[in-house]
Amino acid sequence: MSGRHVTGTRRNPAYLWGVIVVVAVVVVVGGYFGVQAVRASGSGCDTVDQVSLAVDPTLAPVVTDVLAHTDVIARGCTDFEVRAEEPTDTATELAGSSENRPDLWIPDSTLWLLKTLRSTGALPEVTKSSVANTMPVVVSRKSEARPVDTWLQVLQAQGQRIGDPLVSSAALASILGALAESEVAISDAKAVSAALVPQAQDFGRIADLPHDTSDLVKQVATDGGTSVATEQSVVTYNAAHLDAPLGAVVPPTGSYFLNYPLAVTVAAGPEYDSVKSAGTALSSVLSTQTATDAFSAAGFRQSSGIPLPDNRGVGSVASLELKNPLAIESTLRDWSVLALPLRTIVVEDVSGSMAAKSGDSTRIALTVDASVGGSALFSDQTEMGVWAFSIGLGGGGQDYRELVPLGPVTNIVNGQPQREAILSAIRGLPALVGGGTGLYDTTLAAFRTVKENYDPNFVNSVIILTDGANDDAGSPSLDQLIDTLQREQDPVRPVVIVTVGITTDADPVALQRISAATGGTSYVAEDPRDIPDVFVKALNSRTQRIGGQ
Repeated sequence: MSGRHVTGTRRNPAYLWGVIVVVAVVVVVGGYFGVQAVRASGSGCDTVDQVSLAVDPTLAPVVTDVLAHTDVIARGCTDFEVRAEEPTDTATELAGSSENRPDLWIPDSTLWLLKTLRSTGALPEVTKSSVANTMPVVVSRKSEARPVDTWLQVLQAQGQRIGDPLVSSAALASILGALAESEVAISDAKAVSAALVPQAQDFGRIADLPHDTSDLVKQVATDGGTSVATEQSVVTYNAAHLDAPLGAVVPPTGSYFLNYPLAVTVAAGPEYDSVKSAGTALSSVLSTQTATDAFSAAGFRQSSGIPLPDNRGVGSVASLELKNPLAIESTLRDWSVLALPLRTIVVEDVSGSMAAKSGDSTRIALTVDASVGGSALFSDQTEMGVWAFSIGLGGGGQDYRELVPLGPVTNIVNGQPQREAILSAIRGLPALVGGGTGLYDTTLAAFRTVKENYDPNFVNSVIILTDGANDDAGSPSLDQLIDTLQREQDPVRPVVIVTVGITTDADPVALQRISAATGGTSYVAEDPRDIPDVFVKALNSRTQRIGGQ
């Protein structure tokens, strides 16, 4: 808040976001909307305070227009300097010591206030819980529109575009909608977590492409398919493209609404109370029928969430609420790690016990089937190699054999893409079955191989699948292996070992200790047919190590 208590004639700077016809003159200058100040003398105000107001870019033009049509007394003798600003930028300003910190803030969701609480330790005071409303929807071409039953189904859809939940409230709200469904047993929380894996991995591929909500809407119009956008963005697009409008649907379960709160964000001090009063006045202005009509014309719902008039939008929608607020933080943490591509060696046990019967099949056959299916979870950004192990398999006393070297799955290996080479190697595992379980030597060798060419742009890991305990008498003991892993683990360049015990014949204690030594996680698949789920858990387990650092 600067330049308060201004009397007489003065002019505010005006800032760029767009060209809007208002009663006051708006001058385009660099990222802000400026509402021209009125004369304090003769206005009924002894002074006119100047208050900075950061507003989500989707709502900023409407707020500017409403304020321009409001007299200074109704504005609480305040001149609001409105700037269209992405919530990520405002949150960064509030978390630091930026001189550009706004006095008031209207983000697109209370979710941003919760993020601010985590970064600053203080929750901004809210003067109006909801200025306007919208919600995530699934947008498609009208000819391609299909109903969806749940938000989980939306997240599971192959090729679904949802944007980045770290910066997009619409993307995050779609995930929170699925979690809210799971809280009332409409879907399963584990299935939601599993659905995030391919979504996050795929996002790593498109992160450098435009993926704002409006960009996703345009991509649907141009390329087809579906995206998660907001009702407001679709209504706005359709108003400008009457010849080819898009369709939007919401699951019958409802949606997690975006509520555009008004919060006081000025730093604590002598100006706080006057800014809070200005926020109260602004709240009143934005509650008028004039403001409500303006928001509606721009595609926003009233704070109550009632449907838009004239059959615009998706009609009546139930509000999904998340009972566990900690799920928001864990979801953001998990995504931030899952979006990193994976660099891993998958180490498969081919000892003689893998030939044991399991139902009408064998452990190795079921493991192969599950591994082939699980490979689809790894995006094209993945770097992967495959080893097989049993005592002496590598020759010369070496217990492991490299079947496919660690590298990008898009590499060409012996004339074929690395991903295909990996699948071929996995399918060929049954021919290698025999011998004892050389677990400890293999584990250490894989760990060192991944560490040797550590890449900080990836999650570096080893995934070990085994059905037995180490029985190589010439290998280090378990305690010696653990000591070596802990000594060689670099906390700045961590390599995570994830272990998967196949059936209860595996050594769960040893596997747990191996994983724990590197911050990884251990699982036991009592039935080899559980392996596909374990692959998902193995990917998700990255979040426990990196997200908790």
